[in-house]
Amino acid sequence: MKVVIISEGRPGHFNQSVSLARGAGLDYEIKNIPFVDFRTELLRLFDHIVNKDTARELFIKFFGVDPGNYMGAIGTGNRVHPFLALFKIATGKPTISIFYPKLLPDIFDIIIVPYHDKAKDSPKVYRIFGAIYFKEKLEKEEVINFKSKLGSSGPWISIIIGGNSKHHRFNSIEIIRGLELLFENKNLKNYRYLLSTSRRTPEDFEKLLESKNYPIDLCVYYRKEKINPLRYFFEVSDFAIVTSDSISMITEAINCGLFCYCIKIPEKGKLKFDTSLELLEKQGFIKFIDCDKLGNITKRDRVCFENSDILFDKVKSLFSVKRV
Repeated sequence: MKVVIISEGRPGHFNQSVSLARGAGLDYEIKNIPFVDFRTELLRLFDHIVNKDTARELFIKFFGVDPGNYMGAIGTGNRVHPFLALFKIATGKPTISIFYPKLLPDIFDIIIVPYHDKAKDSPKVYRIFGAIYFKEKLEKEEVINFKSKLGSSGPWISIIIGGNSKHHRFNSIEIIRGLELLFENKNLKNYRYLLSTSRRTPEDFEKLLESKNYPIDLCVYYRKEKINPLRYFFEVSDFAIVTSDSISMITEAINCGLFCYCIKIPEKGKLKFDTSLELLEKQGFIKFIDCDKLGNITKRDRVCFENSDILFDKVKSLFSVKRV
């Protein structure tokens, strides 16, 4: 029997729900919330009027499937919380909300909340640093095959570039200048680099990078390839350098055991994410750095970050399944 992952389509949210299910060894099926005018019917939830039968009817109407077909539900984000509530009322089965739900928080079995989000203290609330990430196991042959495609035998440093967001102002010229200082860094003279951009990376940055001749063994441009190579990058690298605009990419790096230098990207005001990142820096998992200081950084040892493993065990216990 599967759990249902209820999604509103945002990659950062969707990936956390899937990581949670995979990490706990749960088979899952994904259902996207309907992008129609559903508010009138869902508003009844706020008045606690919806009973079990009505909740089941609404779930079937929205998703075309009986909620009783699933062993539980997982979802991330405020837009999915009403649908998670429908599932819980209709079935009474285990239901997990990632982020604190404004709607009927008391009915959820587990609520997973990043330290940077506000939430009432409760035995059901489980706080985490950053985002949830499932570290997929790579077979030895996969790693060997990946290394064979690189231009050298290493050692390597991963560089992950984010981009503009509603919270950050990305300056392509400044980042390029910082990378040039990095590649001239005598402390890292024996290193080669693996670089990936993301879906938010400006096109002008990628074009600037293409015009340079840097010691990069593999460069993945998202606008061209639309793939995520980070699991392979982090498997073979000694540490990572990631722009500070993406807590998801930073969390992924440290979950894979890499210390992370975080290149500061100017913010449009104080962000709630800063709390989690500041805690990670205090614990020695990351270090914020300005672009003009990249020429002075030194090699860092791998880290042991157990954020997700503890959480997966908690979810596994809720669903009483064996971890895979």
